[in-house]
Amino acid sequence: MILDAGASVAKTTIVIIGNGMVSHCLCSKLVAGISADSANPQFEIIVLGDENRPAYDRVNLTRYFKNHSADDLLLATEDWYRENDIDLRLGQRVVQIDSKQKFVTTSTDDTVHYDQLVLATGSHPFVPTIEGVDDEGVFVYRSIEDIAAIDKYSRTSKSAAVLGGGLLGLEAAQALMNLNVKTHVVEMAPALMPRQLDSEGAGVLQTEIEKLGIQVHLIKRTERIESSGRNRILHFDNGDVLPVEMVVVSAGIRPNDQLAECCDMEVGARGGFKVNDRLETSVSDIYAIGECASHNNTIYGLVVPGYQMADVLADNLLAGGQGKALFTSGDQSARLKLLGVDVATLGKPVGEVPKATTVASRTEDTYRKLILSKGRVVGVMAVGPWTDIERVRQAIAAKSRFWKWQLNRFSLTGDLWKPSVLGKTSALPKTAVICSCMNITRGTLSEAQKSGCCTVAALAEATGASTVCGSCRPLLADLVDDPAEPAQRPGVGLLIASVVAILVLFSWFVGPLPYADKVVDVWHQVDFIWRDSFWKQVTGYVLLAVATLALLLPLRKRIKRFAYGNYGVWRTVHSVIGILTLVGLLVHTGMRMGSNFNLLLAVTFLGLNFSGAITGAITSWESRTGGELGMTLRQWRPRLTKFHILCLWPMPILLIIHIACVYFY
Repeated sequence: MILDAGASVAKTTIVIIGNGMVSHCLCSKLVAGISADSANPQFEIIVLGDENRPAYDRVNLTRYFKNHSADDLLLATEDWYRENDIDLRLGQRVVQIDSKQKFVTTSTDDTVHYDQLVLATGSHPFVPTIEGVDDEGVFVYRSIEDIAAIDKYSRTSKSAAVLGGGLLGLEAAQALMNLNVKTHVVEMAPALMPRQLDSEGAGVLQTEIEKLGIQVHLIKRTERIESSGRNRILHFDNGDVLPVEMVVVSAGIRPNDQLAECCDMEVGARGGFKVNDRLETSVSDIYAIGECASHNNTIYGLVVPGYQMADVLADNLLAGGQGKALFTSGDQSARLKLLGVDVATLGKPVGEVPKATTVASRTEDTYRKLILSKGRVVGVMAVGPWTDIERVRQAIAAKSRFWKWQLNRFSLTGDLWKPSVLGKTSALPKTAVICSCMNITRGTLSEAQKSGCCTVAALAEATGASTVCGSCRPLLADLVDDPAEPAQRPGVGLLIASVVAILVLFSWFVGPLPYADKVVDVWHQVDFIWRDSFWKQVTGYVLLAVATLALLLPLRKRIKRFAYGNYGVWRTVHSVIGILTLVGLLVHTGMRMGSNFNLLLAVTFLGLNFSGAITGAITSWESRTGGELGMTLRQWRPRLTKFHILCLWPMPILLIIHIACVYFY
């Protein structure tokens, strides 16, 4: 609200419960938004963290074993919070929320008022209720304190068992192996990483892991842990036993949603604060993000979806809680190296794709599987090295279509592209066109890279590549190892307009429209347009005006100051204008080509439109197509564009001659 002159602007108090990775991301986004837009209202941000240290990188906990320093894992120091006017209160566990009076109570009996409350409480390890799980020598794998305890105990232990064969379990196994402890992985499912991999991929992963000396035990449910001195004996439900000296439980996570009870907040079917697409809970002015949030009954156990939630919520909070940003789904893709083995799950899993088809390729030490919908790749899982995995990721983002012969090659060799175009953009020939809008080759881009252009933005400024439609940005990003920007693919409207233009052009093969045989014919009320000189002039000048509008596109492309609006929209409008000029020519001529200069003008005009329609179709298709076909289309588009421009050059002279002949002969 605005106060009297000289008075300060009332602050909005945002209280964030939780100080993990997602909470830190939200703080960073809020700080950036506040500093970037002075028009934003002032905010007071208070962060209440349960742990006694600032946010740290929980994903890379294994780094602790290298130098035994918790500070190396910190995402930000306490000074960072102070410098950005964030009130960070550590060791403050929130025990009560009063949603009516809008304040929270901490474990130290402090009360904190809020205007907007964000729940970023994260999750806790799931520990099965089995006998002996609380004994000495049994650990969970979640926090820095857990890692420090495991590290200390492992120095006098020779063997360990990890309960859980998922992502966290295998990371724990890697940590124990690096500590020179004989490691066993116990998984009650029939395969490792059951949420990410199918049985074949999990089988390849298991083979590679066991080569390292780690023993994998599948379909083993632990009933109890027997302790005897330094020994721990795992008793399985089938009667088998496994003697080890220490046990690490990494059997999944459960959302920290206990605060829902104190304010009658709805929770999801699998737990977690239930949120909508705006990340609002069922209680007014309370939001939830990260592993504690249940969105469409999904609990995301990865950090990337949490970051995406933080982005959306930051935009809405900065808009006073009235923003329109939505979180529709989280990216569950993962690329990591587990025990030295490359594992990738990108895009959507099979279960989330209706009528999905799959194509797989397997060798002794690799497994690759494409998930396709209507011929377009929407997901992939891979175990083992794959040099073109980044290109596959870009293909998923672009919803590229792969043809039958490419899929056949993949099933036989595991490669979607020929060796000549495999790997990074730098492996392409120097003559390969990367930016077809500006006809810029890989060689030109590489020269700019050598001169010091090491980001997509620098390459764009130096060469002009990606400055028009932007569909080549992922290729530029791959060339300079810069995080790939989303490809700006031409919309489907361009493709539809181009196809319609082509169909209208083919209608000219029907021949000229006839004149009416009799004055009383209904058609006589139409064909006067081609017989009456006045209407011929009207239709002619209208056609000229519409055609002139089409020149706005090259102005938008070549004049930097003329940068209003999205270029993709301009290009679609250009194609629609092309259709209108064809209709205008039909009305003006009745499909009569004329003779001499008039014939030359008509042929040139139709050639201009035909080359433009074909170029538009290829433009729309090239970013949706991978492999050699996509590169070939990129090669041909600038050639067709040149022909399109070539057809334009004689048009002014031919039009002047045509108009002169009409008025003076």
